[in-house]
Amino acid sequence: MITSTTSAAWTAAAPCAGLDGYVPSEELVRSRPSDVMKACGPLMEGCAQLCPFVLECYERVRPEANRFDGVCAARTWVNGRAVAVAAGAPALSKLASQAGTCGTSSGVKAHQRLGEPLCGLCRVTSQRAEVRRAGAASIRKRASRTGREARAAA
Repeated sequence: MITSTTSAAWTAAAPCAGLDGYVPSEELVRSRPSDVMKACGPLMEGCAQLCPFVLECYERVRPEANRFDGVCAARTWVNGRAVAVAAGAPALSKLASQAGTCGTSSGVKAHQRLGEPLCGLCRVTSQRAEVRRAGAASIRKRASRTGREARAAA
């Protein structure tokens, strides 16, 4: 059974609501991915055929970021990777970041906390912060003119 952490009206209407097996036991997950696929295969096929909330489920569970094991969005996931896809499963789009305000230092930290790659704005912010942290010592300065003249005269 997939248990939601925040309220959403569709979760009660989902065909998997209240059913076991969509999230396999720890022992099964530790065994082999093929065992997980055997146990979850029929559930995955039923998910693709019966569930009108496949995309909402994917957005809710976020299997890659949460390293999910089980059936979600008509796919069987092991350690956050889709190991099997049901016939007729819809294509999954890239999920929007939950990092907050991108382009700020808090956005960079949120991407890192969530295990997401940095978006373009946050990548620039991170690079600028690294340059600021390195400080003036990282910038080579030209020797002063008097210093060059003194070396040339010697």
